[in-house]
Amino acid sequence: MALKRHEHWDTRHYDAHLRQHAKTPSEWGKNDCCLAAANAIQSFTGVDLAQDFRGRYQDERGAFELIAAITGGQSVADALVWCAKKYGLQEHKFPLMAKRRDLVLVDNGRTQIAGTVHLNGRHVVCMSAKQFVRLPISKVVRSWGV
Repeated sequence: MALKRHEHWDTRHYDAHLRQHAKTPSEWGKNDCCLAAANAIQSFTGVDLAQDFRGRYQDERGAFELIAAITGGQSVADALVWCAKKYGLQEHKFPLMAKRRDLVLVDNGRTQIAGTVHLNGRHVVCMSAKQFVRLPISKVVRSWGV
């Protein structure tokens, strides 16, 4: 079951969020890949998928210690699976079935990061180690409907 989206979620809420945060730098515990994806989803649903994590770590080590403590896992993927299950998000059988707005796990070379599908449906928006980036949707390895 997907989360309920606000009316005009795409043209008002998600679009405004993407524009406002396009140049926001990455910062652990405030605007890292998982929180950036959760912030995007919160902008058009009002639901904070990261509420159990938010404000509880300040660096990479703290983030992964918290993922282990909350989910029992060790990775961003484990955190996404846990959040998706908690909020009733269904995983797509085929990752590339992801639609605009969906939560995704992206292969970014050396790491896997969280993101959301961009409004154009051909890219995903993710927080890299430095700032927001748009990557081709072909980089998606897992996805959940929002």
